[in-house]
Amino acid sequence: MKEIPLIFPFALLVIIVTLMFSTAYGLADSTVKAKGASASQYEWEEKAALWVCPFH
Repeated sequence: MKEIPLIFPFALLVIIVTLMFSTAYGLADSTVKAKGASASQYEWEEKAALWVCPFH
């Protein structure tokens, strides 16, 4: 039985992670645009974002 080259599982992992982060970014972007311009609405969401996503 042939072995799968190491690049295939690594590439699949990169694709899945990229898809997850791009989906989360798209959802967050559309939510912020739909809410309005009030800065007080975003306080708890910004604090939660720091805990949820370390890339903020």
